[in-house]
Amino acid sequence: MRKLEISSALRKILSVVWRRETASLLFITSLLVSIFALFSSLPSQAAQVEVAYAEEVSSFSNILENPLDAPHKIASFIATSITPTVRALRFVSFLYVLAATYAVFYVVRHWHGGKAALLTGIMFSVNAIVLAIGRLGTPQVTLLSWFVFAGMLLWHMHSKSNRVMPFLVVASSGALLYTPGAPWIFLIVCGVYFNRIREFFYGVKRSAVITGTIAALVVMLPLIVSFISNPDLIRQWLLIPQSIELSSAWRSSLAVPSAFLFRMPAEPLINVARLPVFDIASGFLLLIGLYAYARKLKLDRTRVMIGVAIVGMVLGLLGNVIAGVVLLLPFAFSVIGAGIEYLLDVWSQVFPHNPIAIGFASILISLAALGSSYYQLTRFLVVWPQTPETREVYDQPRLLEK
Repeated sequence: MRKLEISSALRKILSVVWRRETASLLFITSLLVSIFALFSSLPSQAAQVEVAYAEEVSSFSNILENPLDAPHKIASFIATSITPTVRALRFVSFLYVLAATYAVFYVVRHWHGGKAALLTGIMFSVNAIVLAIGRLGTPQVTLLSWFVFAGMLLWHMHSKSNRVMPFLVVASSGALLYTPGAPWIFLIVCGVYFNRIREFFYGVKRSAVITGTIAALVVMLPLIVSFISNPDLIRQWLLIPQSIELSSAWRSSLAVPSAFLFRMPAEPLINVARLPVFDIASGFLLLIGLYAYARKLKLDRTRVMIGVAIVGMVLGLLGNVIAGVVLLLPFAFSVIGAGIEYLLDVWSQVFPHNPIAIGFASILISLAALGSSYYQLTRFLVVWPQTPETREVYDQPRLLEK
């Protein structure tokens, strides 16, 4: 009898282990590990900024001296303590990109449907600039976390959780405030949703809000103390430079939107020459998406997009063009999702009762998205590591000196 009970228990355990969800999780985890192993080895050497950042996060005392981007710095400190190599820093940045990729998929699926979400998620995850930012061992990638926060807000607004999600949203806002440029983003969110703040807390357990607020204040304490002891950090936090060249300020502000379709600033750390973020296919879908959003100006998400675009251009005006581009990346891809949805909707309106025509349109759009993805992967994996400018920048050993 006991043997039968043991065998029955073993069968139950095996059925759990080999469930489809578990197998999928193992497959995805193995795939991600393989992808990181490949991407983190490109280029074969490290950049000076990565080595300098490794020194900056070599101890908690160094982090407390300048706690901006503290979540990324603490994770980097732990990672490099385990494995003293630049690839450990790149692993932390890779995690940020994974979170941003899921956020793009989740937000676009909610706003523009499953087909648009799948194609947009693929295009975002293999974009050359996204990949380059995601494997760079610096905290520049933290600017993507704002879209992750937007996804959390959306999740909260449409979930039935009245404790866990509200707590996570409020508490995570404290960690997000460590990101340079945070006040500008929070101003946009508060401005757009000012009349709906009460709705956010409707049906939420008061204890969740209180404990989340306390957790956020505790998390923010080192940042507040550092501002008191070193007020100059406030300027860095606001991304305000020491001086602004007014004669070229307007050009710098236009450099941010120009980087997506025309040309980026020369930055061999993450790009080939001055190639724009998008290729022809993704750029075309972006323009279609902008047209779709222009027809829905009253939507909250449209106003958020406009506000974030203004912040990105202001960052460019202040001389932080690359920061503005990184901030706008996931938002720009959500516009691409709107473009995909618009094309599918228009085609279905032209052929409402012809599944063959509708399927043909889906295939064409999918081929365009996959062709764009192939180009971006080739640009990142093959072209970018081989350019002389990239080799000149990545000329340091990856192993860190302890």
